[in-house]
Amino acid sequence: MEEEKMKASKQLYHEHKIITLILTSPIWLFVLFSVLFTANEIYKSTQEGVVTEVLNKTLPQHGYSDIYYLNQVKADSHFGMGTTYVSSFSTKRTVKQNQDLFAKAGKKIDKGDANLPYYKEVTVRRSGMGWEVTVSDSIGQEESNYSVK
Repeated sequence: MEEEKMKASKQLYHEHKIITLILTSPIWLFVLFSVLFTANEIYKSTQEGVVTEVLNKTLPQHGYSDIYYLNQVKADSHFGMGTTYVSSFSTKRTVKQNQDLFAKAGKKIDKGDANLPYYKEVTVRRSGMGWEVTVSDSIGQEESNYSVK
């Protein structure tokens, strides 16, 4: 009799553990997803800084020595695809084009408008142990493409 009570008690305990596990599993999945998402955001943020350094060092070496202003690098990632880092910058030539355009329109150009509508867009992707950099103009015409190790 005592042994049957022990068996029944153990079975009830195991059933209770299974029910508790089933009921709390969505919470654990949510916590796991949150931790992974946060880790990915931290990684992308640090990589944005790395990409900024890469661009500051290599753009002048590839014909863009007259950079007026390099905008903040932003990570663009989609599930199942690699992360692409995007930024834009103005050169003395594009700023001059913008000033001329505003002058023709009879408007004074603000410092914030100096990179509109003409600017350069730069896209950076991870390529093996290095980076693949593509520079395009503001209408999407590719100007140059180079790799950085």
